[in-house]
Amino acid sequence: SSVAIVYGVTTVLSLLLLIGYCTLLKKKEMWYATLFASVFIVNVGYFSLSISTTIEEALLANRIAYLGSAVLPLAMLMIIKNHCDVRFNKFLTSGFILSSIVVFLIAASPGYLDIYYKSVSLDTINGATVLIKEYGSWHCVYLFYLLTYFSTMIGTITYSIIKRKISTAIRATILASAVFMNIGVWMLEQIVRIDFEILSVSYIITELFLLSL
Repeated sequence: SSVAIVYGVTTVLSLLLLIGYCTLLKKKEMWYATLFASVFIVNVGYFSLSISTTIEEALLANRIAYLGSAVLPLAMLMIIKNHCDVRFNKFLTSGFILSSIVVFLIAASPGYLDIYYKSVSLDTINGATVLIKEYGSWHCVYLFYLLTYFSTMIGTITYSIIKRKISTAIRATILASAVFMNIGVWMLEQIVRIDFEILSVSYIITELFLLSL
């Protein structure tokens, strides 16, 4: 289907960006590599879900996508923090890492527990498999998780601008654009029913934004 093909293209693009970053750049940073790997994992999950034929395959693909989605905000925050010359103490950094692990475990629970999704079923839309979900009581955890990270990113950028830690206005603009673009796309997907994960594309754009720094 055309949707599955698009997911396949975004997966290949994210893989090429990951390989390109790891092989072409002499000076590498751990959090950039983590970001590129996370985007690739997310897109692998989206693509795998779109071609799933059983509920077990779909749930596994959903877990793969959430693995990347849980780590990606952490990597993005750390990249922004480093560019803004803002320091987090070890306790705060450990807290962010632990929260990513906990949120992933909660999001990966469907099929074992009904706390994140009460029930799931498969449907086919535009030739691609879609997971139809009834949200459980703990689904809001992921919402608070994203809002906390986005707020921290915005706060970090704002603080660095006030303290004049960002050297140029262009750098601040790029950082803010990367954050607000993903916030906008994510909110759009929550408000409007769209049978395509636009984040699969916006994540790649985010990589290009941050890589330009």
